[in-house]
Amino acid sequence: MQAYHFSVDVDCSLFHLSDAANKKDGKNRAYKDNGFIILPDNYTDDGAPTRLVINCHGAGGTVTTDDSQVEHTTLTQYLVANGFAVMDVNGLPAEYAETNGIDLRNNIGSPIAVWCYIKAYHYCMDRFNLHREVFVHGGSMGGISSTNLVLSGCIPVIAHSAYCPVLDTYNEIFLHPWSGGLPKYALGKIYGFEEDENGEYIYNEEKVMGCNPMKNPKAEQYPVPVKFWHCEDDPIVSVAITRQFVERIVTNGGAAYLRTFPHGRHEPQLVGEFIEKPCGNVMFNQTELKIRPAVEEAFAWIKKFA
Repeated sequence: MQAYHFSVDVDCSLFHLSDAANKKDGKNRAYKDNGFIILPDNYTDDGAPTRLVINCHGAGGTVTTDDSQVEHTTLTQYLVANGFAVMDVNGLPAEYAETNGIDLRNNIGSPIAVWCYIKAYHYCMDRFNLHREVFVHGGSMGGISSTNLVLSGCIPVIAHSAYCPVLDTYNEIFLHPWSGGLPKYALGKIYGFEEDENGEYIYNEEKVMGCNPMKNPKAEQYPVPVKFWHCEDDPIVSVAITRQFVERIVTNGGAAYLRTFPHGRHEPQLVGEFIEKPCGNVMFNQTELKIRPAVEEAFAWIKKFA
């Protein structure tokens, strides 16, 4: 297993923030976003290419210069143990976030986040021996990052998967934000929402620029097979919206699936007993991984198309 941390330059100047934040000496301003990639033990620079999974993190973590939320998850380690490379980026450059008072953990799947993922994809393709076609996975807020990345059409995706995915900027991020309203604030700042007389942001779908999957017409003809895992009692992200999103794709002839658990709240990957005989190799860095149903099923979903 080899882990690399890197950065990519991202131009954030297209968004409705102050000129001081976006320009320096009258020119567009590029910000560095942090990324990482983990390569499996069987990776070689000149042999058969390795398959890449882009694993978009949730709002409970970040990607910094030396650590990330996703590299510590069981799914990432299970994938790497079975020959996949895994990559993530923060999706919100740290300096940009600090300049504009945005919490670093809330990239909210904005066009900035999508562009960060696209730049990181090309960075990795240029430097490592990888198949150009990739898998995309997400968790929670990573659901909207991964969905908007797929819908952008800017990178070749084989299949998509996500745990308890955020899919609606209005109903989930604006009306029912997590973390005391931090993603709602990020939404208002990044998209340049106007404020009312009380200083509250006024939602404007037009300014969201197609990055609300529930309102994006491209989602009706979803470009790749997709599967979601969600708990019926999730108090943070609405399972009803996930179900509606899947039904919309299926109604239009697409391949979309929803696997639900009656209990588990916001952690479908932690539901259920450990699998007695997982279908993949469970040894990661000389440690035996314990695999629960949602992790086993997500791995099987990806492996099915590899």
